[in-house]
Amino acid sequence: MIKANSNNNLIRLILFIGLILSVFLILFNTNKIIEYTKNEERKKIELWAMAQKNFIESKNLDEDLGELTFMVLTKSFENPIIQVDENGKILSHKNIFDEASLVIDSIKLKSILKIISQENKPIEIKFNNSINQKLYFGNSSTFNKIRYYPFALLIVAIFFSLIVFNYYKSFVSSNKNKIWASFAKETAHQIGTPLSSLMGWSSILKEQKVDNNIIVEIEKDIERLNKITKRFSEIGSIPKLKKEDINDVLSSTINYLKKRNSSLIKFEFKPFKETIFSSINRTLFEWVIENIVKNAIDSMKGNGNILIGVYKVNNEIQILIEDDGLGIEPKFHSKIFSSGFSSKKKGWGLGLSLSKRIITEYHNGKIFINNSEINKGTTIELNLPVFKENS
Repeated sequence: MIKANSNNNLIRLILFIGLILSVFLILFNTNKIIEYTKNEERKKIELWAMAQKNFIESKNLDEDLGELTFMVLTKSFENPIIQVDENGKILSHKNIFDEASLVIDSIKLKSILKIISQENKPIEIKFNNSINQKLYFGNSSTFNKIRYYPFALLIVAIFFSLIVFNYYKSFVSSNKNKIWASFAKETAHQIGTPLSSLMGWSSILKEQKVDNNIIVEIEKDIERLNKITKRFSEIGSIPKLKKEDINDVLSSTINYLKKRNSSLIKFEFKPFKETIFSSINRTLFEWVIENIVKNAIDSMKGNGNILIGVYKVNNEIQILIEDDGLGIEPKFHSKIFSSGFSSKKKGWGLGLSLSKRIITEYHNGKIFINNSEINKGTTIELNLPVFKENS
Protein backbone atom coordinates (compact mmCIF):
# COMPACT_ATOMS: atom_id res chain seq x y z
CA MET A 1 0.00 0.00 0.00
CA ILE A 2 2.84 2.40 0.94
CA LYS A 3 4.67 1.54 -2.30
CA ALA A 4 1.50 2.17 -4.35
CA ASN A 5 1.00 5.58 -2.70
CA SER A 6 4.66 6.41 -3.32
CA ASN A 7 4.30 5.51 -7.02
CA ASN A 8 1.12 7.59 -7.31
CA ASN A 9 2.85 10.59 -5.74
CA LEU A 10 5.79 10.17 -8.14
CA ILE A 11 3.43 10.07 -11.14
CA ARG A 12 1.63 13.21 -9.92
CA LEU A 13 4.98 14.97 -9.46
CA ILE A 14 6.14 14.00 -12.97
CA LEU A 15 2.84 15.20 -14.48
CA PHE A 16 3.06 18.49 -12.57
CA ILE A 17 6.66 19.09 -13.68
CA GLY A 18 5.67 18.16 -17.24
CA LEU A 19 2.84 20.70 -17.13
CA ILE A 20 5.21 23.45 -15.95
CA LEU A 21 7.81 22.59 -18.60
CA SER A 22 5.13 22.54 -21.31
CA VAL A 23 3.88 25.99 -20.32
CA PHE A 24 7.40 27.43 -20.30
CA LEU A 25 8.18 25.80 -23.66
CA ILE A 26 5.04 27.30 -25.20
CA LEU A 27 5.84 30.70 -23.70
CA PHE A 28 9.43 30.52 -25.00
CA ASN A 29 8.31 29.62 -28.54
CA THR A 30 5.57 32.27 -28.46
CA ASN A 31 8.12 34.93 -27.50
CA LYS A 32 10.29 33.79 -30.39
CA ILE A 33 7.33 34.15 -32.77
CA ILE A 34 6.56 37.63 -31.39
CA GLU A 35 10.18 38.69 -31.81
CA TYR A 36 10.28 37.30 -35.36
CA THR A 37 7.00 39.05 -36.28
CA LYS A 38 8.28 42.37 -34.92
CA ASN A 39 11.52 42.08 -36.90
CA GLU A 40 9.62 41.17 -40.08
CA GLU A 41 7.32 44.17 -39.68
CA ARG A 42 10.32 46.45 -39.27
CA LYS A 43 11.96 45.02 -42.39
CA LYS A 44 8.73 45.63 -44.27
CA ILE A 45 8.57 49.27 -43.12
CA GLU A 46 12.28 49.77 -43.90
CA LEU A 47 11.60 48.54 -47.44
CA TRP A 48 8.66 50.96 -47.68
CA ALA A 49 10.97 53.78 -46.44
CA MET A 50 13.52 52.94 -49.16
CA ALA A 51 10.74 53.01 -51.77
CA GLN A 52 9.56 56.36 -50.37
CA LYS A 53 13.09 57.73 -50.66
CA ASN A 54 13.36 56.50 -54.27
CA PHE A 55 10.00 58.09 -55.01
CA ILE A 56 11.12 61.50 -53.65
CA GLU A 57 14.49 61.35 -55.44
CA SER A 58 12.93 60.34 -58.80
CA LYS A 59 10.38 63.11 -58.41
CA ASN A 60 13.11 65.68 -57.78
CA LEU A 61 15.13 64.43 -60.75
CA ASP A 62 12.01 64.22 -62.92
CA GLU A 63 12.61 60.52 -63.55
CA ASP A 64 10.14 57.68 -63.99
CA LEU A 65 9.23 55.74 -60.85
CA GLY A 66 10.69 52.23 -61.00
CA GLU A 67 8.31 49.27 -61.14
CA LEU A 68 9.70 47.73 -57.94
CA THR A 69 9.37 51.02 -56.06
CA PHE A 70 5.81 51.42 -57.31
CA MET A 71 4.91 47.87 -56.21
CA VAL A 72 6.31 48.46 -52.69
CA LEU A 73 4.54 51.83 -52.27
CA THR A 74 1.22 50.45 -53.38
CA LYS A 75 1.45 47.23 -51.37
CA SER A 76 -1.12 46.95 -48.62
CA PHE A 77 -0.12 46.46 -44.97
CA GLU A 78 -1.65 47.21 -41.58
CA ASN A 79 0.98 49.23 -39.73
CA PRO A 80 0.09 52.90 -39.11
CA ILE A 81 2.83 55.17 -40.53
CA ILE A 82 3.57 58.85 -40.00
CA GLN A 83 6.33 60.57 -41.98
CA VAL A 84 7.92 63.71 -40.51
CA ASP A 85 10.65 66.11 -41.65
CA GLU A 86 13.83 67.06 -39.79
CA ASN A 87 11.86 69.64 -37.74
CA GLY A 88 9.20 67.13 -36.68
CA LYS A 89 6.54 68.47 -39.04
CA ILE A 90 4.15 65.79 -40.27
CA LEU A 91 4.48 65.32 -44.02
CA SER A 92 2.23 62.33 -44.64
CA HIS A 93 0.59 59.36 -43.01
CA LYS A 94 -0.69 55.93 -43.98
CA ASN A 95 -3.23 53.55 -42.44
CA ILE A 96 -4.45 56.25 -40.05
CA PHE A 97 -7.98 57.58 -40.35
CA ASP A 98 -10.98 58.56 -38.31
CA GLU A 99 -13.59 55.80 -38.56
CA ALA A 100 -16.41 58.36 -38.36
CA SER A 101 -15.31 60.90 -40.97
CA LEU A 102 -12.36 59.18 -42.69
CA VAL A 103 -10.52 62.50 -42.20
CA ILE A 104 -8.19 62.96 -39.26
CA ASP A 105 -7.25 66.37 -37.84
CA SER A 106 -3.70 67.46 -37.01
CA ILE A 107 -4.22 67.40 -33.22
CA LYS A 108 -5.33 63.79 -33.24
CA LEU A 109 -2.57 62.92 -35.67
CA LYS A 110 0.03 64.34 -33.27
CA SER A 111 -1.42 62.30 -30.38
CA ILE A 112 -1.21 59.15 -32.53
CA LEU A 113 2.39 60.06 -33.43
CA LYS A 114 3.22 60.26 -29.73
CA ILE A 115 1.75 56.80 -29.16
CA ILE A 116 3.42 54.99 -32.07
CA SER A 117 6.78 56.67 -31.38
CA GLN A 118 6.87 54.61 -28.15
CA GLU A 119 6.08 51.34 -29.92
CA ASN A 120 8.98 51.22 -32.37
CA LYS A 121 12.22 53.02 -33.05
CA PRO A 122 11.73 55.35 -36.07
CA ILE A 123 13.34 54.62 -39.42
CA GLU A 124 15.58 57.39 -40.76
CA ILE A 125 15.35 58.52 -44.38
CA LYS A 126 18.61 60.13 -45.52
CA PHE A 127 19.22 62.35 -48.48
CA ASN A 128 22.85 63.24 -49.30
CA ASN A 129 24.03 61.41 -46.15
CA SER A 130 22.03 63.66 -43.82
CA ILE A 131 18.82 62.79 -41.97
CA ASN A 132 16.02 64.73 -43.61
CA GLN A 133 13.01 62.66 -42.62
CA LYS A 134 11.87 60.05 -40.10
CA LEU A 135 9.30 57.34 -40.50
CA TYR A 136 7.38 56.45 -37.37
CA PHE A 137 5.35 53.28 -37.43
CA GLY A 138 3.10 51.45 -35.00
CA ASN A 139 2.40 47.79 -34.48
CA SER A 140 -0.02 46.01 -36.73
CA SER A 141 -3.32 44.74 -35.30
CA THR A 142 -2.07 41.16 -35.83
CA PHE A 143 1.06 41.84 -33.77
CA ASN A 144 -0.97 43.52 -31.02
CA LYS A 145 -3.08 40.38 -30.73
CA ILE A 146 -0.23 37.91 -30.43
CA ARG A 147 1.90 40.10 -28.11
CA TYR A 148 -0.61 39.56 -25.28
CA TYR A 149 -0.94 35.85 -25.94
CA PRO A 150 1.85 34.83 -23.48
CA PHE A 151 0.15 36.78 -20.68
CA ALA A 152 -3.20 35.17 -21.50
CA LEU A 153 -1.54 31.75 -21.59
CA LEU A 154 0.20 32.40 -18.28
CA ILE A 155 -3.09 33.43 -16.64
CA VAL A 156 -4.82 30.32 -18.00
CA ALA A 157 -1.91 28.15 -16.77
CA ILE A 158 -2.04 29.71 -13.28
CA PHE A 159 -5.83 29.34 -13.19
CA PHE A 160 -5.56 25.72 -14.31
CA SER A 161 -2.84 25.03 -11.73
CA LEU A 162 -5.01 26.50 -8.98
CA ILE A 163 -7.90 24.26 -10.03
CA VAL A 164 -5.62 21.19 -10.05
CA PHE A 165 -4.12 22.18 -6.68
CA ASN A 166 -7.56 22.76 -5.16
CA TYR A 167 -8.77 19.42 -6.52
CA TYR A 168 -5.69 17.64 -5.16
CA LYS A 169 -6.07 19.36 -1.78
CA SER A 170 -9.75 18.38 -1.62
CA PHE A 171 -8.83 14.83 -2.65
CA VAL A 172 -6.20 14.57 0.11
CA SER A 173 -8.58 16.10 2.65
CA SER A 174 -11.32 13.67 1.61
CA ASN A 175 -8.96 10.72 2.00
CA LYS A 176 -7.92 11.96 5.43
CA ASN A 177 -11.55 12.26 6.45
CA LYS A 178 -12.19 8.68 5.32
CA ILE A 179 -9.14 7.46 7.26
CA TRP A 180 -10.28 9.33 10.37
CA ALA A 181 -13.81 7.93 10.05
CA SER A 182 -12.59 4.36 9.47
CA PHE A 183 -10.16 4.61 12.37
CA ALA A 184 -12.85 5.98 14.72
CA LYS A 185 -15.52 3.47 13.75
CA GLU A 186 -13.11 0.55 14.03
CA THR A 187 -12.07 1.79 17.49
CA ALA A 188 -15.73 2.00 18.55
CA HIS A 189 -16.28 -1.52 17.22
CA GLN A 190 -13.24 -2.91 19.05
CA ILE A 191 -14.26 -1.30 22.34
CA GLY A 192 -17.84 -2.49 21.94
CA THR A 193 -16.97 -6.21 22.16
CA PRO A 194 -15.24 -6.25 25.60
CA LEU A 195 -17.73 -3.63 26.81
CA SER A 196 -20.65 -6.02 26.26
CA SER A 197 -18.72 -8.65 28.17
CA LEU A 198 -18.06 -6.27 31.08
CA MET A 199 -21.77 -5.44 31.29
CA GLY A 200 -22.47 -9.15 31.57
CA TRP A 201 -19.86 -9.59 34.28
CA SER A 202 -21.40 -6.65 36.17
CA SER A 203 -24.74 -8.45 36.22
CA ILE A 204 -23.08 -11.64 37.48
CA LEU A 205 -21.34 -9.72 40.29
CA LYS A 206 -24.69 -8.29 41.40
CA GLU A 207 -26.12 -11.80 41.59
CA GLN A 208 -23.10 -12.91 43.63
CA LYS A 209 -23.88 -10.12 46.11
CA VAL A 210 -20.44 -8.52 45.80
CA ASP A 211 -19.83 -5.24 47.67
CA ASN A 212 -22.21 -2.71 46.09
CA ASN A 213 -19.60 0.09 46.13
CA ILE A 214 -17.35 -1.99 43.88
CA ILE A 215 -20.23 -2.63 41.47
CA VAL A 216 -21.12 1.10 41.39
CA GLU A 217 -17.53 1.99 40.45
CA ILE A 218 -17.43 -0.71 37.79
CA GLU A 219 -20.70 0.56 36.32
CA LYS A 220 -19.29 4.09 36.25
CA ASP A 221 -16.35 2.84 34.22
CA ILE A 222 -18.68 0.90 31.93
CA GLU A 223 -20.72 4.08 31.45
CA ARG A 224 -17.50 5.92 30.67
CA LEU A 225 -16.52 3.31 28.07
CA ASN A 226 -19.99 3.57 26.58
CA LYS A 227 -19.51 7.30 26.26
CA ILE A 228 -16.11 6.85 24.56
CA THR A 229 -17.62 4.31 22.15
CA LYS A 230 -20.41 6.71 21.30
CA ARG A 231 -17.90 9.50 20.64
CA PHE A 232 -15.88 7.42 18.20
CA SER A 233 -19.01 6.16 16.44
CA GLU A 234 -20.06 9.80 15.80
CA ILE A 235 -16.86 10.51 13.81
CA GLY A 236 -17.33 10.20 10.07
CA SER A 237 -21.12 10.52 10.20
CA ILE A 238 -23.21 13.66 10.41
CA PRO A 239 -23.80 14.17 14.16
CA LYS A 240 -27.17 15.29 15.48
CA LEU A 241 -27.02 18.79 16.93
CA LYS A 242 -29.35 19.91 19.70
CA LYS A 243 -30.07 23.19 21.43
CA GLU A 244 -27.97 23.07 24.60
CA ASP A 245 -27.26 25.46 27.45
CA ILE A 246 -23.50 25.99 27.18
CA ASN A 247 -23.19 27.01 30.84
CA ASP A 248 -24.84 23.74 31.88
CA VAL A 249 -22.76 21.57 29.52
CA LEU A 250 -19.48 23.12 30.70
CA SER A 251 -20.47 22.95 34.36
CA SER A 252 -21.27 19.24 34.03
CA THR A 253 -18.02 18.53 32.15
CA ILE A 254 -15.91 20.43 34.69
CA ASN A 255 -17.51 18.54 37.58
CA TYR A 256 -16.72 15.27 35.83
CA LEU A 257 -13.09 16.35 35.25
CA LYS A 258 -12.70 17.46 38.89
CA LYS A 259 -13.59 13.98 40.15
CA ARG A 260 -11.13 12.27 37.81
CA ASN A 261 -8.11 14.50 38.32
CA SER A 262 -5.76 15.23 41.18
CA SER A 263 -6.75 17.76 43.83
CA LEU A 264 -3.58 19.61 42.78
CA ILE A 265 -5.53 20.78 39.71
CA LYS A 266 -7.75 23.72 40.69
CA PHE A 267 -10.73 24.35 38.40
CA GLU A 268 -12.53 27.69 38.22
CA PHE A 269 -15.62 28.20 36.10
CA LYS A 270 -17.06 31.59 35.10
CA PRO A 271 -20.41 30.98 33.37
CA PHE A 272 -22.10 33.61 31.25
CA LYS A 273 -24.35 35.89 33.33
CA GLU A 274 -27.48 34.44 31.74
CA THR A 275 -28.56 31.25 30.01
CA ILE A 276 -26.90 31.03 26.59
CA PHE A 277 -27.68 28.37 23.99
CA SER A 278 -25.88 26.90 21.00
CA SER A 279 -26.69 24.04 18.66
CA ILE A 280 -24.17 21.30 19.55
CA ASN A 281 -23.63 17.57 19.78
CA ARG A 282 -23.10 17.27 23.52
CA THR A 283 -21.09 14.04 23.34
CA LEU A 284 -18.55 15.43 20.88
CA PHE A 285 -18.42 18.89 22.44
CA GLU A 286 -17.62 17.44 25.88
CA TRP A 287 -14.85 15.43 24.20
CA VAL A 288 -13.32 18.65 22.87
CA ILE A 289 -13.33 20.26 26.35
CA GLU A 290 -11.78 17.14 27.87
CA ASN A 291 -9.04 17.07 25.21
CA ILE A 292 -8.13 20.71 25.79
CA VAL A 293 -8.17 20.31 29.59
CA LYS A 294 -6.08 17.12 29.36
CA ASN A 295 -3.45 19.00 27.33
CA ALA A 296 -3.53 21.84 29.86
CA ILE A 297 -2.99 19.38 32.74
CA ASP A 298 -0.06 17.80 30.88
CA SER A 299 1.39 21.27 30.31
CA MET A 300 1.13 22.04 34.05
CA LYS A 301 2.66 18.64 34.92
CA GLY A 302 -0.38 17.79 37.04
CA ASN A 303 -0.25 20.85 39.28
CA GLY A 304 -1.86 24.20 38.49
CA ASN A 305 -4.98 26.23 37.79
CA ILE A 306 -7.50 25.99 34.96
CA LEU A 307 -9.99 28.78 34.36
CA ILE A 308 -12.90 28.28 31.96
CA GLY A 309 -14.96 31.37 31.09
CA VAL A 310 -18.01 31.88 28.87
CA TYR A 311 -18.68 35.19 27.11
CA LYS A 312 -20.84 36.54 24.33
CA VAL A 313 -19.26 38.52 21.49
CA ASN A 314 -21.76 39.75 18.89
CA ASN A 315 -23.58 36.58 17.71
CA GLU A 316 -20.92 34.18 18.95
CA ILE A 317 -20.30 32.35 22.20
CA GLN A 318 -16.69 32.77 23.27
CA ILE A 319 -15.22 30.07 25.53
CA LEU A 320 -11.76 30.72 26.99
CA ILE A 321 -9.82 27.87 28.60
CA GLU A 322 -6.79 29.22 30.46
CA ASP A 323 -3.98 27.33 32.20
CA ASP A 324 -0.77 28.40 33.92
CA GLY A 325 1.39 25.70 32.35
CA LEU A 326 4.57 25.75 30.28
CA GLY A 327 3.05 27.65 27.34
CA ILE A 328 3.51 27.00 23.63
CA GLU A 329 6.33 28.35 21.48
CA PRO A 330 5.10 30.83 18.82
CA LYS A 331 6.47 28.64 16.00
CA PHE A 332 4.05 25.87 17.06
CA HIS A 333 0.90 28.03 17.31
CA SER A 334 -0.26 27.21 13.78
CA LYS A 335 0.65 23.51 14.08
CA ILE A 336 -0.86 22.22 17.33
CA PHE A 337 -4.23 21.52 15.70
CA SER A 338 -2.64 19.69 12.75
CA SER A 339 -2.96 15.91 12.39
CA GLY A 340 0.07 14.05 13.73
CA PHE A 341 1.64 17.05 15.47
CA SER A 342 2.53 16.61 19.13
CA SER A 343 4.98 18.35 21.42
CA LYS A 344 5.05 15.25 23.64
CA LYS A 345 7.52 12.44 22.91
CA LYS A 346 4.84 9.73 23.14
CA GLY A 347 2.00 11.80 21.69
CA TRP A 348 0.27 10.94 18.44
CA GLY A 349 -1.17 14.41 17.88
CA LEU A 350 -4.76 13.19 17.59
CA GLY A 351 -6.61 14.95 20.43
CA LEU A 352 -6.39 18.59 19.35
CA SER A 353 -6.66 17.64 15.68
CA LEU A 354 -9.93 15.84 16.40
CA SER A 355 -11.07 18.79 18.50
CA LYS A 356 -10.55 21.19 15.63
CA ARG A 357 -12.40 18.88 13.24
CA ILE A 358 -15.33 18.59 15.66
CA ILE A 359 -15.60 22.35 16.27
CA THR A 360 -15.02 23.62 12.72
CA GLU A 361 -16.67 20.92 10.59
CA TYR A 362 -19.51 19.73 12.81
CA HIS A 363 -20.34 22.87 14.81
CA ASN A 364 -19.43 25.60 12.31
CA GLY A 365 -17.22 27.18 14.96
CA LYS A 366 -13.59 28.15 15.50
CA ILE A 367 -10.81 26.98 17.78
CA PHE A 368 -7.40 28.59 18.11
CA ILE A 369 -4.72 29.84 20.51
CA ASN A 370 -5.90 33.14 21.95
CA ASN A 371 -2.66 33.72 23.85
CA SER A 372 0.36 31.76 25.04
CA GLU A 373 3.51 32.73 26.92
CA ILE A 374 6.39 30.45 27.79
CA ASN A 375 6.29 29.42 31.48
CA LYS A 376 3.17 31.54 32.04
CA GLY A 377 0.41 29.57 30.38
CA THR A 378 -1.90 29.22 27.42
CA THR A 379 -5.41 30.36 26.55
CA ILE A 380 -7.37 28.32 24.01
CA GLU A 381 -10.41 30.04 22.50
CA LEU A 382 -13.52 28.35 21.12
CA ASN A 383 -16.23 30.22 19.23
CA LEU A 384 -19.71 28.80 18.65
CA PRO A 385 -22.70 30.39 16.95
CA VAL A 386 -25.45 31.53 19.31
CA PHE A 387 -28.60 29.42 18.82
CA LYS A 388 -31.35 31.15 16.84
CA GLU A 389 -34.91 29.94 17.20
CA ASN A 390 -35.67 30.28 13.47
CA SER A 391 -32.48 28.48 12.40
